[in-house]
Amino acid sequence: KNITTMSSLPHALEIDPESSLQFTITRDPATDGSDGSSRCTMTLRHPGHTKGYLAFKVKTTQPRRYLVRPNQGIVAPNSSETVSILLVDKDRQVLYSTYERLGQSALDHSKDKFLVQSCAVSDDFSAKFQNEPRMGGEGGQYKKELVEELTAMWNKASSDSNLPVYNKKLHVRHVVDTGANASGAIKGGGTNGAASSSLPASFQEGVDKRNNADKMSPEQLTDEVASLRRKYDELVAFS
Repeated sequence: KNITTMSSLPHALEIDPESSLQFTITRDPATDGSDGSSRCTMTLRHPGHTKGYLAFKVKTTQPRRYLVRPNQGIVAPNSSETVSILLVDKDRQVLYSTYERLGQSALDHSKDKFLVQSCAVSDDFSAKFQNEPRMGGEGGQYKKELVEELTAMWNKASSDSNLPVYNKKLHVRHVVDTGANASGAIKGGGTNGAASSSLPASFQEGVDKRNNADKMSPEQLTDEVASLRRKYDELVAFS
């Protein structure tokens, strides 16, 4: 059933693209002036079936392969939130190497998935987020205190069987672009799936750290892995 007609589920966000995220992979996007990684956007829209705000959370089966910004937040009635998803360069290289050895068929039927969850929140809860500045501007991360509030709210929601939570799974497609002018952009599966021309500052910082991993000492790599595990521990794996 198309989610745009789900008036019976006032806590459900409309998600675009609706069923899959397509990452376009090139040999070396950095030489074409891009940031060196493949990325796409996903639009979460509050359809206005309720006057209250809706909270969202984005999970993935591969939290170390993808950077998601923001991975949780709230959306006002009849407004939307754009979520940026980045395929890190190390994994892009691995996928392209697989393509060179085995062809596109080896990349088809990826087991990577994303899960978008949404639920209604109280007016008191949503009031904390209204007019609050975000790091990197629109689409950036909330301040630490609000991130912790959201995380605590979702932890409670996961154990509260009386709170309706909408769950939507999206599959992932990795497609190699062999064109001479390929830019490494990601094409989403819906009307708003075009790649963003720039990344939030906090997002780019994470990209730079991962792309510099080959320059780190074993001790630095260990510290970085531990830091990433803490930073993305809210991206709980699911099957």
